[in-house]
Amino acid sequence: MSKTRFIFLITLVILAGGLTVAVGAMAAAAGKLDGQVAMALLPLVMLASIALRALTAKDEK
Repeated sequence: MSKTRFIFLITLVILAGGLTVAVGAMAAAAGKLDGQVAMALLPLVMLASIALRALTAKDEK
């Protein structure tokens, strides 16, 4: 894996994970943690999951 790709993916994982936690915490603090917030968080969780999977993939050559 190239250095640029690694940096991009690790940044993506950190930002998506951080945003997920921040939005969830703000919703919980406001007492509005419901299904609508969960649906809004799904794309962030999916993005972090895809980037993490790409980081941990074995190089098959």
